[in-house]
This record gives sequence, structure tokens and C-alpha cells, in this order.
Amino acid sequence: MTVSASPVSLSLRTRRAVVVAIALVAATCGALPVAQAQSRTEVRQDFNGDGYEDLAVGAPYATVGGKKAAGYVAIVYGSKKGLNLATKKVYTQASPGIPGSPETDDRFGDHVIPADLDGDGYTDLVVPATGEHWMWGGEAQVHSQTVLWGSANGLTGAKLLQPGRLLAPYYSIAGDFDGDGHTDLALPGGVRFGPFTRDGVPARTQAIPAYPADDSILDMAAGDVDGDGITDLVSLTMPADWEPGDQSSNHTLNYLRGTQQGLTALTALRDASGAKIEGGDDIELGDVNGDGRDDIVFGRPYPANGNDEPSDPSQYGSRVGVVLGTAQGPRTGDPRMLYQDTPGVPGADEPGDLFGASVAVGDVNGDGYADIVAGNPLEDFSGVQDAGTVAVIPGGAAGPTGAGSKVFSQNTAGVPGTAERRDRFGGAVTLLDTDGDGRADLIVGAPGENSDAGSLSAFRSTSAGVTTTGALSFGAGTLGTTGPGARLGEAFPR
Repeated sequence: MTVSASPVSLSLRTRRAVVVAIALVAATCGALPVAQAQSRTEVRQDFNGDGYEDLAVGAPYATVGGKKAAGYVAIVYGSKKGLNLATKKVYTQASPGIPGSPETDDRFGDHVIPADLDGDGYTDLVVPATGEHWMWGGEAQVHSQTVLWGSANGLTGAKLLQPGRLLAPYYSIAGDFDGDGHTDLALPGGVRFGPFTRDGVPARTQAIPAYPADDSILDMAAGDVDGDGITDLVSLTMPADWEPGDQSSNHTLNYLRGTQQGLTALTALRDASGAKIEGGDDIELGDVNGDGRDDIVFGRPYPANGNDEPSDPSQYGSRVGVVLGTAQGPRTGDPRMLYQDTPGVPGADEPGDLFGASVAVGDVNGDGYADIVAGNPLEDFSGVQDAGTVAVIPGGAAGPTGAGSKVFSQNTAGVPGTAERRDRFGGAVTLLDTDGDGRADLIVGAPGENSDAGSLSAFRSTSAGVTTTGALSFGAGTLGTTGPGARLGEAFPR
């Protein structure tokens, strides 16, 4: 078989297919050296190119140098044994080589973006500072994006991306939206195509909105929904004038297909009745039925008291929705919905849980089907309010049904720490292959831990799925940062 040597990152699903194919060749032709079974280009978030995915997490509300919400980004590198805390690095705008300086409300590290912008095979990290006020070419700017460049030594050097009318750092996401083998950055207003120069200049741009007129963007996700080898974009939007209690408001999913010319105009996704699909608060893409196409997964709190949109979270139920990918794009007639009272999913569907407030998609057991992780940060149990849990829902040939789901909390045997009031464990979730074994490992944020200092828990995976054996938990003490109010673990990269 031929494995592409392009610098474009592959999804977890694609990497699993590569690993399986190599294993079949090895069985037929003799064992291959381990180094051949993991190419540097096969790892999406590998800043030093060693074959292990690395954790990147921003803490934009952290105090730095006495400046509240100046923000930082933390890196922990992967290894044969998973995340290696001895390799931790923390970057702020006071770090050597980082442009700017820490200021109140800069929010450096707000939704960081991994992407190989310059095409050298090492993942770079784009770090937005969404509150930054600065000057460029004599003009006042709001928001900035700093690129930390990947290398054999990890992230080294930094450069500000040049601003422009497409710049909207809070919602940038990486992918190959024209199929040319270079990583691009999609933004709400269009695409900045790679490769980028080391001066932060894209090869070209495309102006195409990822949102309808009079709407605002809640989230974006990238993946190959139609299986043609070109990245597509899915956006989640809502009316810009939405107010709590507005019965006519909704969260809508939109699809922008990737082509050799770039993204096509958006199409609002509709269900079997022709109504716009009521999308989620978080969306991710991954191949949950193993057909070679990415599927759309979203978590969606919904009103538990009829059609109203209450402002009180305790009045919401919650669910996870799935729209399968097809050769023509998202499947007509979907979504299917999973609730906490779906057979096989532990727990009960209760108002205020926010099951699916955060979602991640990846293959945790190496069976070729991506699984769904659904955070439930406001789950109450054992008399503890808003302690939070995380559910792992298996994928399969028919897609996820709920059967075989498992739930983890800080009270689960083997998980460091204890479930406490307002920890909000599951406030954010992500999946990374931190030990290079071909299975996605689970990282969970608990942004409410220790008076909103926040913490992270890391779980490795086996052929049986996520395991608590060897689980890690760490926060400000390990990272050497200021804790209170940082809300570490509130968001992970897309």
C-alpha cells in the first residue's frame, strides 16, 4: 500500500485504517519494524514529530504576572507510557520569543488550534488572544493569533499571523479544504489556505461565510463527511438576536463541502420532515460506523418544559445527536438521538444534567469504529451537586446505539481525586493517541475544580476501551501556574 507523505494531518479514524493495513501486510510479508508502523504525518497533534500525540490546553482566564485573564497555554508531550508530566511547558505572552506582553483580559490561549501551517511535517500551534488590542500597519486591531512552530524539539519560536478581514481567531479550525495537501485555516468569514510562510502569510484566501445572514457562530468542526479526501466544514449557528425564553430561536447545523476550489456555500441540514436540524452546543466529526466517512456528532441540551428556552440550566434536558456521512454528504433523515435513558447508557435523563455539553469522537479500543465521549458536567450523584461525569458510547457498523456505554467520574475506582460540588468534570473532553498504540486516549477537563482553578484527568485506552489504570490528574500545582479563576480544562483544541 502507499501511504501519503503529505503534511496534512489525518483523523483518528484514518490513522486506525493505516495501522490495520500495516498489520495485515506484516502478517503476510513478515514483521515490520515498529518505526515503520507510525509515520510522523499520521499524528494530528504531534508537536515534536515523535509519533505520540501531545496535549495542548489553553487557560485564557488565568492570572499571569498579576494580570487577570491574561492567559496561558500548557503543553504536555506524549510518550510510550502516555502523557509525560516531566515534559510540561507553559507559554504566556511573557515567555521568551512570544510577541506581546501579559495584559488584563488578553485571554491568550482562548481555543488554541493545532495545524501544520508551514508544511514541514510538524504540528504547529495557533494561539489566539481574543481580548488583545494591538497595532498592525498603523491600524488598531482587536484579537491576535500567535503561531508556535513545531520542530523536532517541540514548539519553538513564535510569530503573529498577519491580520485581515477573514481573521476571527476564536473560531479558527484546521483542515485541507481544497485537497492540495496543505493545511488551511477556516474562519467564520472564509478560508486562509496553506502553506503559510514563517511570516504568517497564507498562500491565498477565500471569502465564504460559514454562517447565514443575521446568525452568529457557536462552533465549527472539520472532517471528510463525503469521503472524497477533501476536508468539509460543519458550522453550528444561532440567531444573533437570541434571548433566553425566545421560543423561535434554534441552533442550526450547516454543511460546507470541500472541493478542489475550496469550500462551497453552506447548506442548512434538515431532518426527515424538512425542518432544520436542531444542532448542539458542541460538535465533532468522526467515523462512528466505519464506512470511511466522517459523521457529525453534537451534544444538545433541550428545554425540558415544552418549547420555551429557559435561562436556567436546571430546566434543560440533554442528548447527543448523530448525522451519518454519505457520498452525497450528511445523511438525509438523520439525526438519531441518544439520551441518558437510552438502553445501554447508564444514568437517567434529568433536567439540568447537560449530557453532551461537550463531545469528542475517536476510536478508543482500536476496533475501527470511532466512539463518542459525552461530557455531563452538571450531573449530580452521591449527594454532590454539579460534580460531573463522562460517558463513552461505542461506535459500530450500525452507528452508536448506546449499548455497551460506560460512565466515569472522579469517584470511579482508579480515578485520582474525589467528586466535589461544582467540579464540573466533563466540562470539556478530547481524544488523543498519547502513547502511539493506535487507540485514542481520553482527556477530561474539570474547570470548576478547586474554586474554578480547574484540573485535567488523563486516561489511557486498551482493546477493552478507556481504562482508569494509571490515570493521571493534574492542575496548577503541576504546571506551576496561578490557580484560582483559571478554569483550566474548560476547552480543548478542535
